[in-house]
Amino acid sequence: MSLTARRYNPATAERITVPKLPKFTREEAERLPLLDRVLLQEHERHAARLADIRRVADKLASLDAIVRAAQADGAYIDVSSVRHSYASYRVNGSGRRVNAVLLMPGDTISSWRAPKTQNAVANALLAAGWRVVNAQASGSEISRDRIVFMHGQRAVETTCMRTWVIDAIEAGHITAETSGQHPATDTGTPLNAGNPGAARAACAS
Repeated sequence: MSLTARRYNPATAERITVPKLPKFTREEAERLPLLDRVLLQEHERHAARLADIRRVADKLASLDAIVRAAQADGAYIDVSSVRHSYASYRVNGSGRRVNAVLLMPGDTISSWRAPKTQNAVANALLAAGWRVVNAQASGSEISRDRIVFMHGQRAVETTCMRTWVIDAIEAGHITAETSGQHPATDTGTPLNAGNPGAARAACAS
């Protein structure tokens, strides 16, 4: 049995049945009654989502503690976003590349862009000993930055506010060696347009 096969847990995946759907060309689909076309599209969407979940099913149990910690800190977990990331990562540019699991805090009307809730997943991963291996922090401060954490051969991609990135730079969790685009990397262009002084200070720290 290969290493990949051993990492895949068939007992977990067997709980998820992805339906097989009839294949139609675009022309054939357009000749169907409108109701049938609408139902076909919805069944296809559902099957694709189940396939997404099946791909990450064996990795989700190990993230339960992270989810509970983030929720205890006020986060609302956007379960609709949970899937494999399209990108793969590895520690320090060496070792086997692994696809991250997307685990995002969602916005609610009562806590829209509140730093505590938006940073809760990142804080939980950091507290559990996960390491930042990639940071994408650019654009508006109110937008959420994307952070990738790794722990052994597991990777999680989440989002946080710019203030979390700056604090992580000051604490040494994100450095110039951390891949991505963030204030700790000297690109010659201020990434934090709303507060360039803070970004420059973080780069110098």
